[in-house]
Amino acid sequence: MQYVSPKSILLFIIVSFVIAAGEYDPLEVHTYTLDNGLTVYLNEDHNTTSVFGAVVVRGGGKRDPQDATGIAHYLEHLLFKGTDEMGTVNYEKEKVFLDSIQVKYDELGATTDETKRLAIQGEINRLSIKAGEFAIPNEFDRLVEGMGGAWINAFTSDDVICYLNKFPGNQIEKWLGIYSHRFVNPVFRLFQSELETVYEEKNRAMDNMFRQLFTTYLKNFFKEHPYGQQTVLGSVDHLKNPSLTKMREYYDTYYVANNMALVLTGDIYPEDIKPLIEEKFGTWKSGELPGPIDITESSFNGREKIKKRMTPIKVGIMGFRTVPAGHEDEVAINLCNQLLTNESKTGLIDQLEVERKILGAGAFNMDYADLGANNFFFVPKLFFQSLTKAENLVLGQIERLKSGDFDDGYFNAVKLTMIRQHEENMENMEGRLFTLVDTYAKEKSWDDIVNWPKKLDEITKNEVVEVANKYFGDDYLVLHSKMGFPKKDKLEKPSFEAVIPKNSEQRSNFALKLDEIPEGKLNLNYIEFNKDVKYGDI
Repeated sequence: MQYVSPKSILLFIIVSFVIAAGEYDPLEVHTYTLDNGLTVYLNEDHNTTSVFGAVVVRGGGKRDPQDATGIAHYLEHLLFKGTDEMGTVNYEKEKVFLDSIQVKYDELGATTDETKRLAIQGEINRLSIKAGEFAIPNEFDRLVEGMGGAWINAFTSDDVICYLNKFPGNQIEKWLGIYSHRFVNPVFRLFQSELETVYEEKNRAMDNMFRQLFTTYLKNFFKEHPYGQQTVLGSVDHLKNPSLTKMREYYDTYYVANNMALVLTGDIYPEDIKPLIEEKFGTWKSGELPGPIDITESSFNGREKIKKRMTPIKVGIMGFRTVPAGHEDEVAINLCNQLLTNESKTGLIDQLEVERKILGAGAFNMDYADLGANNFFFVPKLFFQSLTKAENLVLGQIERLKSGDFDDGYFNAVKLTMIRQHEENMENMEGRLFTLVDTYAKEKSWDDIVNWPKKLDEITKNEVVEVANKYFGDDYLVLHSKMGFPKKDKLEKPSFEAVIPKNSEQRSNFALKLDEIPEGKLNLNYIEFNKDVKYGDI
């Protein structure tokens, strides 16, 4: 056996990387728009044989109707249930019952008498059982898994809804076929069964005292905007009265090509798949979009304080109004946060915890698409330290930032760490996909992402001090929570007969058509030792 020295191995790794990267740039993103307005991001990376794909919808929880919060999140769940061709053995017969169910849910939402509501829910259950006789449960998931797909998931935030999963690169045509189809003529089937899942999510959220505390904080921070006045999961009352009609209206309004994006990163060949994307996604309809949410928040009047008893220990949160995503000060504000608290525990606020002056404290920025906030949390010592004392300790460290009381070496080290973290995130397709999703949601460009390290590096200490004084002033909100156990308004799961579909092993017409699409050739890059490996001394 030939001996290969560690130095030669290092050279082999370097040479292999250069060869692999020579034909394309993994940081290059092909961005273009179809005639119907769909935005497409294609990022080629053959260091993997997988592809990470996503479809993104601008809107999120902030676009929920005020009288039907949680609709965007409900809809996200139902878009896994199939279409008029997928997830059903006979849509024409199923539709009769589904239409009746929609009418009954509207009737339920208009009824307050509990006896009548129980009767309506019982009729919905009867109709759901009949409709379930035609449904094929989980067919979307099985189709994606059948082609080697994984990470099948979706999420709804305040600003965006995203559907995503990984799949082998040679299955690109099938994946494009499934994802282009799932958003055309979706059918809201098995809805009553899905209520239990949504109810469980809401109940878990209400069980989390700190999440409830932050929801209370946001309600007082964003006094006008949906960011604070409604939640993505929705209110208990609205979840008890879901409206399929309003859900359909949300879909018709926001699930249009000119409000959506397709993101693909990994083992793809952009020029080869562009015709496929045009063929399969170019038929999506465009639509007239609502205008921006034109809501501004007034400045706080000095120190606005809220007192609550919501947590098992004393906890405080305070926040300052800052800027939305994409603002020219966004990068500097993020740098301010890292100077105050970071993963290495070297920040100015971190020092309070390291020196045991406080039990815990930190900072985090919320760069929403419409508005911004910079928040600080603090946990006083369990004994002989008040929330006000802990708050003042944190404010004291913020004052040090505002006065430039930190040395240049530390300042430069923090910037280098932030750049390293950014580059590490860009090294894998997962990091690039979620960055592209965020880029679309917040209407940024890929150039903004690529140029971010340079922009950060150019920020001076004086600029940080200027930004800190500009935003971290005397007007802020603070919430003090002492020990308490607030009452929870739990959502009881419906006590009706379970809807058990009978067609778990059946396949829809769409699934049979999908079988006709041939698999592509899997691109495997084997190492040719006589060609790719070079030996030498370093």
